[in-house]
Amino acid sequence: MYSSDQTVEDERLIYHAELLNQLSNPKRLEVCIHLSGREEDVNSLARKLGISQSALSQHLTRLHHSGIVKVRRQAQFRYYTCDHPGVQQILRTLADIFEAELKPPVDADDARGERE
Repeated sequence: MYSSDQTVEDERLIYHAELLNQLSNPKRLEVCIHLSGREEDVNSLARKLGISQSALSQHLTRLHHSGIVKVRRQAQFRYYTCDHPGVQQILRTLADIFEAELKPPVDADDARGERE
């Protein structure tokens, strides 16, 4: 029999796994990157990402149901943003990792200013 604490921990793990599952899709990850710290409507975001409004709406629905993006309705428009603190941290960490991977290795002699 599970204890109450174990059940809560299991639920947290399931939530975190679902969050990571949503971000594992390249297009949804790209959506989150574009919506990080800003708000956009579906039409302008679809143009920027180069995908159909229908496909983007499906991704946004999944991200919204997972609690990753928020939606704000104004008249006939829906504006989306990604301000989930955990997702923000994941995006920053990924950016740091990929930025480090893209930098060329520094030659030890060049780093000290020595030339042959």
